[in-house]
Amino acid sequence: MALILADVGGTNVRFASVAERSAVPAQIHRFQNDDYASFDAALEAYRAQIGLGAASALSVAVAGPVTDRKARLTNRNWELCTEALARAHGFERVYLLNDLSALGYALDSLDADGLAPVLDSGAPPNGADQRLVVGVGTGFNVSPVLSFGGTSVCLRAEAGLGSLPSRVVRLLEDYVGGAAPWVRCAEDAVRGPGLAELHAAATGQPKIDARDVIAAANTGDAAAEASVKVYARMLGELVLDLRLLYMPQGGIFMAGSVVRGLLDSPARDTFIDTLRAPASVKSSLAPVPVSLITQDEAALRGCLAFARALG
Repeated sequence: MALILADVGGTNVRFASVAERSAVPAQIHRFQNDDYASFDAALEAYRAQIGLGAASALSVAVAGPVTDRKARLTNRNWELCTEALARAHGFERVYLLNDLSALGYALDSLDADGLAPVLDSGAPPNGADQRLVVGVGTGFNVSPVLSFGGTSVCLRAEAGLGSLPSRVVRLLEDYVGGAAPWVRCAEDAVRGPGLAELHAAATGQPKIDARDVIAAANTGDAAAEASVKVYARMLGELVLDLRLLYMPQGGIFMAGSVVRGLLDSPARDTFIDTLRAPASVKSSLAPVPVSLITQDEAALRGCLAFARALG
């Protein structure tokens, strides 16, 4: 019987199905969250669209904290519970994991087509060492990845809900000329809506989507380019702090629509130059390699790896 995979973000949910002996997700479809009142409704729409009747299991990556077999989206009022999903949809097993953890479980299945180099540390990544996945999109979070004995374990974290480092706060307040009331935690400053708020506060113009700020920077808009470069430095400084917190000598792996757009903008060099700097005045740690996860189905692959690891 089939295994259903789901990658639930703040804006979209992506589904796939996998036959019992298959190693590759198939029947991949994406749905807009705004079109559905709940995850259950989106799941039923997917099953109807591909004509899938019975399925033995469901493995779901969620953009939010996962605890005690329950999950809640950080940026949307959707709740998921393993027992409720199994009962409502006839699954024998339901697995829930954080979306960044899912990307961590996918790392070992990604090849050169799924990763793009951002910063070369001068040494090849050590896959047996600690690694770190950093996601920047509708939200912000990380997942530390520990590998030993051929097995990877991805730890839970909610780094985006912690405090913003003081050096990032200084960059932000210097640019907007004062306090930033929209920033209540680290995520508020560096996720996509944070860039939108930053640009509006600095220019006094109406707020536009982060994608539109980056697009304007790409067309030569000087104000948008300034905002994107400040944002790139803020994000780079935060990643330097994460380097100290998690010691990812095996590499940092960036993911998410916002960081993809940033690396295709005039702020790419600003971001990379910031990552090359010492992590702190006391740190003697060498830079670690940084890559961008480019495969759209990476989280679905991680859901598959996680489900199969648990039997």
